[in-house]
Amino acid sequence: CTQIIILLTHFSVIGPNHPITASVGDEVTLACRLSPRMSAENMEVRWFRGQFSSVVHLYREGKDQYTEQMSEYRGRTEFLKEGLADGRVALRIGNIRLSDSGLYKCFFRSEFSYQEAALELQVSVSGTNPLISVEGYQDRSILMVCRSGGWYPEPQSLWKDLKGQPLPSLPAKCFRDENGLFQTESVLIVTENSNQNLTCTIRNNILNQEAVSSIYIAGQLIHPLISIGTAGTGRKKGSVLTRTGHMVTLPMQISCDWPRHGFLDFREKIKKVYFMNVTLDRETAHSELCVSKDLKSVKCADITGEQPENPDSVDSYRCVLGSERFNSGRHYWEVELKYKTMWHLGVCAESENREKYKSIAPEGGYWAIRLWNGEYKALSTPRTTITLEMKPTRVGIFLDYEAEELSFYNLSDDSHIYTFKYSFPGTLRPFFSPGIHGSKEDAPLTICPVTDWQ
Repeated sequence: CTQIIILLTHFSVIGPNHPITASVGDEVTLACRLSPRMSAENMEVRWFRGQFSSVVHLYREGKDQYTEQMSEYRGRTEFLKEGLADGRVALRIGNIRLSDSGLYKCFFRSEFSYQEAALELQVSVSGTNPLISVEGYQDRSILMVCRSGGWYPEPQSLWKDLKGQPLPSLPAKCFRDENGLFQTESVLIVTENSNQNLTCTIRNNILNQEAVSSIYIAGQLIHPLISIGTAGTGRKKGSVLTRTGHMVTLPMQISCDWPRHGFLDFREKIKKVYFMNVTLDRETAHSELCVSKDLKSVKCADITGEQPENPDSVDSYRCVLGSERFNSGRHYWEVELKYKTMWHLGVCAESENREKYKSIAPEGGYWAIRLWNGEYKALSTPRTTITLEMKPTRVGIFLDYEAEELSFYNLSDDSHIYTFKYSFPGTLRPFFSPGIHGSKEDAPLTICPVTDWQ
């Protein structure tokens, strides 16, 4: 007899085998059932999140119980009882919020047993139609930025050409606003003479929805202050709901005063897009260098050193590497020089090959510029003498790995200093040399934090 009771009262709880999706403001129904089929009319049915006491809704003793319900769900839940006699239950939640997203437990308890099943609710929001802006010009390329806001979860951004083929772009950057929604920004670099149709697509993969804006570039387009706003309409594309903004054609012949204003505009954008919070790797520092506690500054130790005959010799080189390693993408950082009369700045290969060379040069795994005895030089092969109108007290360094370029900028007058064109052999690291001890060389080289530019 006891065995018969156990068999009759044993059950399991079965929920959906996939996440339930809902949009903010909508209502959703979470369902589960008993197996084998049996009546749940005299059972306790509890919906909770996380802890057992975090009650979303409670049905017990044949009626709804609200005293234990979490305040954020009061007035928003309805327990659907039509299937109770067959062990089928459902909970309707109205006015869905972002905070409702996550795991829920559907719990049944009888006189002899209890079981539960987990369900996942994915709450989503589709944001605004993309805004495409033309916001910078550098090295005969145009900086296109696509922005959109009000998304949840983090959306996918994609640039496409006229044929619908994806275009290589920088990884999109996302941040959350005060409402917990994601703002996204995606950057595409195109040549100034492009004649093509570009579309920016922002996609919500949970709701299978996307918003699209388009721009047609005709001729030279270099003005950094053009923005394209869109008003969207909805249409079905297969099973994807697509909101499409207006097509905008931009035939432009507007010059940009490069480099006086071109890099200034470009720099304002790369603060947000390319900035790297570079720090120094103390373990790589020469014994005659002192690295600050915050790993942002390096200076010469209080050791009187002789000035080497060859300032570009690896054997006489007092340097420290950055902790960051680059093998793809675009990266930007700035270095404060003060009024130093000796320094080296650039990147080097992480590979051991650079140890085989006695001179700092690209074939040895070094790409750098330096100031020594009043002369500015790019350490190319052969060396390139650089003439500057204004002495730089801060230098910007921009690495475009895929484009095989390393560029230096004088931020005292927003001018271009030098660009290396080279097929980089592997992982690169920033490197810094403050010179040797003595007089003005006691001043440090300091990597500028992003807050220092804003």
